[in-house]
Amino acid sequence: MEERSVSIKKNIVWNSIGTFVMFFCQWLMMVLVVRLSGYADSGILSLSVSCGNVFLIIAAFGVKTYQVSDIKDKYSDGEYLGAKIWTILLTVVIGGIWTILSAYEGIEKTSILLYLIYIMVYSYSDAVYGSLQKKWRLDIAGISMCIRNIAALFIFCLVLYFTKEIRIALVSILAASLLVLFLYDIPASKKVVEVSPVLKGKKPFLLLWECFPYAVYTFLHTLLLTVPKLAVRGFFDKETLGIYSAVMAPVTVLQVAATFVINPLSTLLAARLEARDFKGLLKILGKCFLMLLGILAIGILVSIFLGRWGLNLLYGSEITEYTYLLIPMVVVSVMTALTILLGNLAIVIRDHVGANVSAVLGLAAAFVFSIVLIPKIGMQGANWALIAALFVQDVILIFAARLKLRKR
Repeated sequence: MEERSVSIKKNIVWNSIGTFVMFFCQWLMMVLVVRLSGYADSGILSLSVSCGNVFLIIAAFGVKTYQVSDIKDKYSDGEYLGAKIWTILLTVVIGGIWTILSAYEGIEKTSILLYLIYIMVYSYSDAVYGSLQKKWRLDIAGISMCIRNIAALFIFCLVLYFTKEIRIALVSILAASLLVLFLYDIPASKKVVEVSPVLKGKKPFLLLWECFPYAVYTFLHTLLLTVPKLAVRGFFDKETLGIYSAVMAPVTVLQVAATFVINPLSTLLAARLEARDFKGLLKILGKCFLMLLGILAIGILVSIFLGRWGLNLLYGSEITEYTYLLIPMVVVSVMTALTILLGNLAIVIRDHVGANVSAVLGLAAAFVFSIVLIPKIGMQGANWALIAALFVQDVILIFAARLKLRKR
């Protein structure tokens, strides 16, 4: 296998390109489904993606950040891949049973199940990306994300345009993702890392046991983000959810921009921690906080001066009456990025207690504020519920990290 690594700056660039393309294609898919098939199918796609994000967290099992911060190689690449296969099987069983027993309509259930399988293919590739990140070869991962998501966007829109059937369109992106996995991800990655999963023995299960507290944390955090959207669907209808998701779609660009830098830094934070370079660790975090403040300011200014024009350009004049949702959505997007940063830090310093306390209390806040606010102020209530819940979680994560680092 090749040992050549790429500089940290180039890794961030490649991760930025791949992540940008991935989220841009997902966002554009949400925009184009409105144009191609209407708000009803937009609501179905949004619901499928929201449920898929929860399923993705189950499959992730808190392993990714643990994996990239395992700088002592406690577990091998093959053991991480083997653990991933077991979590994917578990997720398919749990997700399938939950979807079948849910009260959603038949077309919604089928769409959720198809998206579940699609996102599981990506989840396996993401485990390969984790091994590549430890070798500082995110150039391979970045190219993979570009190919996968451009292909998925193109084929989804093409199939939806000709068939007007969202379920067939979802089958097409599943096929495209499988082709990318077997024709690019595995062949390109095996030159650098081990790509043969280890399914036998105790170590994959010991790894999952060690990561279980972080799996609970990431599941609860993702559920926190999903609860207000599901409440919008519960209190209103799928068209309302489609409108809310359509307005939110361009705002998520801000969160994506932040994660360009945040996600590749877990390995670097772990290295600073291992070297007991606490000043270096805090310097990295400080720069990230300043970056988030800058993104927040830019997002608010763009919403004020270009928000109405942008929504009209993307969706048409009928959606411009919902421009008032934009600024709170900007706050939600930046706060979500902050929570990702703090959550990654919690895993790097192995503080599962603080992470889970923050997630439980944040989720409780999401439930309470969603139930209270959404029936009274509609979609804006979902925004304020998210802001309140993320604020609770972020405050606890900061306090817990401070205590943990002091003990070191």
